[in-house]
Amino acid sequence: MATDDADYSVDGDQTVTDMIQHERFSIGIGCSSRASSDDVILLIEASVGQIPSGTMIATLDRRASIGEIVASILGLRLVLFPASILASVAGVTAHSSLAFSKTRTANVAEASALALLGPSARLIVPQMKGRFCTCAVAALPITVHR
Repeated sequence: MATDDADYSVDGDQTVTDMIQHERFSIGIGCSSRASSDDVILLIEASVGQIPSGTMIATLDRRASIGEIVASILGLRLVLFPASILASVAGVTAHSSLAFSKTRTANVAEASALALLGPSARLIVPQMKGRFCTCAVAALPITVHR
């Protein structure tokens, strides 16, 4: 039986579930063939600061080699996408005619970050530009039941 000053009551088999709101993060990168892994890492660090645990990184499959180096140095899991998938991602805010002419994707960094987390993701850091590279950060709210 609940008292009058209780915030909630529990009857019979009813249980109380704590729900904690968290976010999952992804970093998308785009780069020219002239970019170095140092260029990309400097941009990510300038754009993100401290990378939250569990963050993943994504890019165009044609940039697998630089993506693998960056992911390894930063201790992140890498996911690669073909241009055809990135071209269909909704929510891209910055459009690059150069990226589009080479990949048919309006923005590799933003599309990669969003594609990694799915259609409910949102950009929290739109495209940032560095030396021969770009990055963007997306977030996906998740609810954890305890």
